[in-house]
Amino acid sequence: MLNKALLRSREPFADRPARYDNPVRAPGVDLSNLLNLRHLRIALWSLSLGACGGAPAATTSPAPAPAPAPASADATGAGHRVLPPAEAYARGWMPTRTTGVDRFLQAHPDWDGRGVLIGILDSGLDPTVPGLVTTTTGQRKVLDLRDFSGEGAVPLTRLTPSGDQLQLGGKSLAGAGRIRALALKGELWGGTIAEIPLGPPPASDLNGNGSDADTLAVVVARASDGWVLFADTDGDGSFANEKPVHDYLVAKETFGWHAQGRAAPVGVAANFADDRGAPKLDLYFDTSGHGSHVAGIAAAHDMYGVKGFNGVAPGATLLGLKIANNANGGISVTGSMLAAMDYAIRFAADRRLPLVLNMSFGVGNEAEGAARMDQLVDSVLAAHPEVVFAISAGNDGPGLSTMGFPGSAARALTVGATYPGVFLGASGKGGDPIAYFSSRGGELAKPDIVTPGMAYSTVPLWSIGSEQKGGTSMASPHAAGLAALLVSALVQQRQPIDARQIRQALMVTARPVGGETYLDDGTGVADVDAAWRWLAGNRAVPDIAVRAESNGNTAAWRERGLAGPADTLQGFSLTLPTGAAEGTFTLRSSAAWLRAPGSVRLRGGANSVTLAYQARMLARPGVYTAVVTGWTSDTLLGPVFRLVNTVVVPRTGSEFSADLGTIAAGEQGRVFFEARSGRPFTVTYGANRPGEQVLAYLHEPGGQPYREENGFGAGSGDQAATISVDARDVVPGIYEAVAVAPPLDGTTASIEVTQSPYQIEAARTRDGIAVDLVNLTGSPLETEPFVVMVGGERTSRVVATGSAAQRIRFALPAWAVHAVVDVTMDRAQWPRFTDFGLTVFDGAGRQLGQSPLNYAFGRVHVELPASDSTGREAEVGLFPGFADPAGDQRWTALVSIRLYADSAHVSQLPGPQVTLPGGQKMAVTVPWRDPGLPLGEAFFPLGIVVVPEGDRAWTREAGFPPPVTPISQ
Repeated sequence: MLNKALLRSREPFADRPARYDNPVRAPGVDLSNLLNLRHLRIALWSLSLGACGGAPAATTSPAPAPAPAPASADATGAGHRVLPPAEAYARGWMPTRTTGVDRFLQAHPDWDGRGVLIGILDSGLDPTVPGLVTTTTGQRKVLDLRDFSGEGAVPLTRLTPSGDQLQLGGKSLAGAGRIRALALKGELWGGTIAEIPLGPPPASDLNGNGSDADTLAVVVARASDGWVLFADTDGDGSFANEKPVHDYLVAKETFGWHAQGRAAPVGVAANFADDRGAPKLDLYFDTSGHGSHVAGIAAAHDMYGVKGFNGVAPGATLLGLKIANNANGGISVTGSMLAAMDYAIRFAADRRLPLVLNMSFGVGNEAEGAARMDQLVDSVLAAHPEVVFAISAGNDGPGLSTMGFPGSAARALTVGATYPGVFLGASGKGGDPIAYFSSRGGELAKPDIVTPGMAYSTVPLWSIGSEQKGGTSMASPHAAGLAALLVSALVQQRQPIDARQIRQALMVTARPVGGETYLDDGTGVADVDAAWRWLAGNRAVPDIAVRAESNGNTAAWRERGLAGPADTLQGFSLTLPTGAAEGTFTLRSSAAWLRAPGSVRLRGGANSVTLAYQARMLARPGVYTAVVTGWTSDTLLGPVFRLVNTVVVPRTGSEFSADLGTIAAGEQGRVFFEARSGRPFTVTYGANRPGEQVLAYLHEPGGQPYREENGFGAGSGDQAATISVDARDVVPGIYEAVAVAPPLDGTTASIEVTQSPYQIEAARTRDGIAVDLVNLTGSPLETEPFVVMVGGERTSRVVATGSAAQRIRFALPAWAVHAVVDVTMDRAQWPRFTDFGLTVFDGAGRQLGQSPLNYAFGRVHVELPASDSTGREAEVGLFPGFADPAGDQRWTALVSIRLYADSAHVSQLPGPQVTLPGGQKMAVTVPWRDPGLPLGEAFFPLGIVVVPEGDRAWTREAGFPPPVTPISQ
């Protein structure tokens, strides 16, 4: 989703702003990686094993992926299309056929979304892109563009011209006389926007001159028809030949800076407000490309000039609502979602337009059901029952219970993703599999439906080459387009619009994906043609809210199996609005292990129903999911509520190998196991037969994807892939390891988990480094621990109030070649946020790396430049975004900054050989020797404790601040 959506992250083809999306690669395990240091921990694991005579196998097999399409030169010369638009159209790369759009529009060509407004809450959108210009009826496609992110805010000051010259941004610009002639009272205001703070190029290169170091000037005046903006768009140093630009809502005008003879790479619109007679200016633009791509999927018409190359609802109009600051990773800002929703509803009401909203955005749930943004979304939709709101599920799959918020809002249409076969060269006749990146339900009875999670769509000129994007960010606007088609039909048939009825129509008529559960695909792949036939019956849908009374939220979720034979009852609360008519509902269970009463009678208010689990059928390790559905006497209405139940039975033991057997194409095998704090472990994924592959994922307790590299290819034998989890990174609780089959081919696979026999802690004392070892086995173990000194660490506790950015500046020593920054906050804080940006800057303010938090923990890896004219300085920036606009919310976070040296500066501290009795704890002292690395202010030495065990070695990374000297009495 921008689904930090789009995003905050984890699929090779998922766009980052969907904020759930994050490119992944197969890690290497070789000493040469000490120089690369992208996978420092894995490399040091290999280093330590080199001393012990062994090393885990490397993985070189790639993740299953579509073959790259041949590039083609774009006519503008700005870049190369991933595929010529006409060829993409011929290949079906806007995959609408699987959702019945072709059949629906063939039967009802005028119900193509016309008369419907789709609000795109995203990173912005560029209205100059061919495909976002007009609707099928020739109407202007984009009705308004409004910025709620503040990214393009331009502070303005009063200007005093000197003749025809203006001094602005350190430059003398001509043409003041022309602007003063248009200005009422002759008053002028001016301001500048700098490119560097907008993030890395080319997005931040607003004028397309190949540099991100420009500062661009604008002049504002009040003309007879309102505020106008002048910009030196062609860079000739004069405003004399420039056109005045009005607020986009007033005149639908855009502009763009550009080099002589070239098109503007970024389309820019002006948002004006009046502040007691003085202007306020926000520049609206899309420097992520995410929102423009999303908008095209929902409603593009004749993309790139190719007739018939359309989005789902080409007749619909668009409202661009920018909620995200693209410069810091596509993060939403405080109050932006709520403000955008409010503006869209008022805008549509003023023009008597039915409204569909789309938000391809989301972050991970730390506490399902507690997110403040969910409450706000549900409150708004309850007050406006005619508004359909599609929200992406997130890209934190394939783990279970990974559904992000605000897609977890009960009244939203939450959309997961399929992997369209047309991008894999498949005919699609067998149906598209669920995309492995698509977030799953668990504690939540979500997603509702799935739609294609990849498309070729509209992008700004600067972003040519990224027309093909994937993620649930792409699935959500597809569903929003489907809703717009249905609303368009209802409007033209003069039928009332009820969002719950439209959601029910799409869910009841969806086609289940074979081999998947409700947690994977909801009710299945949406079919708009079938949904319309259902809607034509004009059936009333009861408004029933479902909650699990324990063990979950809107679904029952037990991740530790059943506590015992008596632990077999699961209660659900079913709430009807006060005053609603009583009704009796027939209950049906989808599995023999889940039993329900034959029926339940519901009255206005809260009601309870109790289900029973058959414990003897839930004994073997695995995942059991079943659904009890509630029906009225009108069976064509479909289930009016669903009671989703999942019981996870984890594997036990410190070492096991799970044969997953045959995994069908695009499906997955799962293994759950419990980890203990301070106890490192490895997970090895492998295909069982030569030539086969799997995609390997690991999820931490609570569903968060493993904090290091995740989602890489694994083959058989030497091509197996191993994830090694350092003791510092172990989160106590239930982990989930997932092996996913390629989307076109089934596979056989196994997962092996090996946990260290030691629990490892370490701290510096006056005598050296005290390594505390607990032997978790019943037998004595011999080991010879040592410490590898790798760099320096600094920890800071940030205590702040409100959403102002917090910054930590630090020096970069000459030996530092790699940095890792962790941000950890109390999980109880997370539901108040909609986003939290984490960015590392160099001394000039350029971004070295960013990784917005998806959960209450976030990590970013940064390769450090070999030289830096700014004096080798860096800065960590923290950018909190709250759901509520109130600015007095207190928050705290612990920030760890770790700097790593190259191999020439790594040193080893040997320790003694010891024998540790089974079940016992021992403190082993490794003598201290200063590593000789000059450390910056507040930094202390950083090392990795290595504990050999036969041909294996177990590690714990730790910082070693000087011991505190006791105060003499």
